[in-house]
Amino acid sequence: MRWRAPGFVAAVICIAATATPGAEPPAPAPQEPSAESAVRILRGFFAAQDAGERARLAAEFGQAAPKSWDAVRALLHQAATFPSLAPGRHALKTEGDAVVPTVNYCLRVPAGYASDAGRAWPLVIGLHGAGGSGEGFLATLENLLGDDAGRYLLACPQAPQEGVYTVSRMMTDYPLRVLQDVRHRANVDSDRVVLIGVSKGGYTVWGTILFSPGEWAGAVPIAAWPLTEAPWASPILYAPNVLGLTIQAHWGENDVEPGQKQGINTFARQAAAELKRLGAARFEPIEYPGQGHNLNLDAARIRTFLTGAQREPFPGEFRMFFHRLWEGRAYFVRATVAAREDFDFKAIPRVSVASKADLAQALCRAYQRLSFELRGLQKADENSLIVFARNLEEVEIEIGTEQMDFSRPMTVLANGRTVLSGKQEIDWVELLETAQRTYDLDRLVARRLRCKVEVKP
Repeated sequence: MRWRAPGFVAAVICIAATATPGAEPPAPAPQEPSAESAVRILRGFFAAQDAGERARLAAEFGQAAPKSWDAVRALLHQAATFPSLAPGRHALKTEGDAVVPTVNYCLRVPAGYASDAGRAWPLVIGLHGAGGSGEGFLATLENLLGDDAGRYLLACPQAPQEGVYTVSRMMTDYPLRVLQDVRHRANVDSDRVVLIGVSKGGYTVWGTILFSPGEWAGAVPIAAWPLTEAPWASPILYAPNVLGLTIQAHWGENDVEPGQKQGINTFARQAAAELKRLGAARFEPIEYPGQGHNLNLDAARIRTFLTGAQREPFPGEFRMFFHRLWEGRAYFVRATVAAREDFDFKAIPRVSVASKADLAQALCRAYQRLSFELRGLQKADENSLIVFARNLEEVEIEIGTEQMDFSRPMTVLANGRTVLSGKQEIDWVELLETAQRTYDLDRLVARRLRCKVEVKP
């Protein structure tokens, strides 16, 4: 140790010689907050009942948060608390309300799951057909996935409506309630949630993704087509809504009722043709030659689809049509106040066509003219978002960490009016409150704007 002593003494002498008499010693350099302290703050936030205390903790976390958003997401998954779930099947239920009653569902927890390990798991929500059950479809999924079933959380609800599929908000929204409930019970990777359903469940898959495309990594509708309140325009009308979503659709070549000329086969083909025409690069149509409604599914293709399904960052551009205010859930934009009443589908618009073959397209164009509409455009090079809203008075815009660079000035326009401009601070209260409410710990909302828009007919 003697050879180190002279250097140490010299350093002390040097410091003493350069110090100003009576001056305070220099403060130690601030240390980077540890991951442990950040997790402690987050756990306190999730546990706090008082809004003021949560706001204080959110500000404290903002000081301790790592620079990487991936690291922030990892901390959220590590800090979030979940009930202890043993491997196996669990009979659970959602909370009901006036729109969607209590939904019973079966959750299969794989052997490798541990709620306290901080690992997020992909989730598959499976929807049964008419006359089926959630538990029965869970067995179908397990058989379909084989050994791959152990890679996922599997949730299979009992449909709140008995019998065949009918179009309603309850049927469109109940898969979202199941997703929300599972996320509060298990550590879900929200960027890897896939909705799959057969027959009645397949119709529900289509109805759900048409009006909440941003929630899903992918969708697998089987033996169904996008049936909505619109009549023959249904396979075409809302196709633009899902251009940014990964979809693998399965149907049989001969899936049509005896004596009928049109059935699931023809309408599924119409939807596939429209999506192809619109340039849907992430849509995979699979028609089974010679098969009808009860399909011998290509399990390998479904397993491959599930393995690769990943919710992408918000699309650079989207367009969404809808006829009910509640349907306006377009990625980072929500319709909040309408400029007119919801459309009455009993009043079918009159159209002129040269032939019956042109009827669906003509009806589609008429319905789209009478719809609400949301459009969004993201310009990464300009760090800007542009929103267009038609037949709406107010919208809510979420600014996500995946969309905008908060280290640069940003611009948000709504119907041509600037609603946000310049350098913006991250709203840590909004970010953490949204994460706590939705338990979507992967898509982070750093700012939320509710703004009036100039009405565009």
